[in-house]
Amino acid sequence: MRSGIRVGITRPSSLGLASVGLALAVLVSGCQTGVMAYPLDPEQVGQVDADLVLRTYNAHRERLEVRVAKQGLDPKEKDRLLKEFLKTYTDTTDTGQIPIEQAYQYADMFRLAGDWKTAENLYGASVKWAEGRKDYDRFTNDALRQAWCLAELGQVKPALALARRTYTVPPAAKAPILFAVLYEITPAARGKGHDQELAELITDACAQHVQVRVDPASASGQALIQGRAYHMGVAMNKVIELFGNDARSPKARELVGDIATLLAAERRF
Repeated sequence: MRSGIRVGITRPSSLGLASVGLALAVLVSGCQTGVMAYPLDPEQVGQVDADLVLRTYNAHRERLEVRVAKQGLDPKEKDRLLKEFLKTYTDTTDTGQIPIEQAYQYADMFRLAGDWKTAENLYGASVKWAEGRKDYDRFTNDALRQAWCLAELGQVKPALALARRTYTVPPAAKAPILFAVLYEITPAARGKGHDQELAELITDACAQHVQVRVDPASASGQALIQGRAYHMGVAMNKVIELFGNDARSPKARELVGDIATLLAAERRF
């Protein structure tokens, strides 16, 4: 990673030029004659777009997952190849000139590459920008991702506080909260001295989840509604796990009871 940008990036070789070309052929169409500039080569296109890098990454990931399932590729090797692909870009990215409206995409790129600190900084910049614009969807997603990064970096207390800030957004922007808290922040924060506060965060995330407003006629809305009880059940079990030997304590019983009440109400409807 460099500071000041002109994102200098070389062509990735770890996954093979053929696979990169295939991904780009899917992503870019309409050029039938002449030589098309290679969109991941800064010498040809200048600033390399993080969105294109991420879409190419996803294409690689899907093909490698097929190889894991059908050809016996070691999942750890899959992860290594994907990180190596992204590292080609993160090592040569100048974060100082990233357009603020794209900061979250570059943050995703660094996070997936395992650079939690740079990702945290970029998500933080995006959070401030989104907050100023009252872009609640962007704020919620990026604040939760920033909290995840903070937890990975061992800064659990500020991570939990930041995650809790998303609980004030309007109902239409609350959809990511439970999933991020339960499946991203919790594994990163668990066992680092704040497990009871984490259990409280999970319990309150369940309360946020039942407030989510979605279009029930849409596929995504139906999936969220149908999955509510399942994910809250996972959350209840996680709260019990976090209390460990103190799972029968008054506080643990209170939190589990709160989730049970939400679950009962959800199942009635």
